[in-house]
Amino acid sequence: ELAKSAGTTSRTLRHYGDLGLLEPSRIGANGYRFYNENALVRLQRILLLRELGLGLPAIAEVLTGERDTAAALRT
Repeated sequence: ELAKSAGTTSRTLRHYGDLGLLEPSRIGANGYRFYNENALVRLQRILLLRELGLGLPAIAEVLTGERDTAAALRT
């Protein structure tokens, strides 16, 4: 449901999880991934930075605080 609401795919969410960009809040017994409000805000930020042209490695640096958002966008 989250993937559909965000305009992305569940495969993309799993990929972001594999890269450490977006961890699910919990995983149900059925394997479904659940995301809390903090994760939703993080997903919005990831999707916005992707839309602005940043690659996933640069987004990871921004999210971990290793790189300033404005500096990342300038490059």
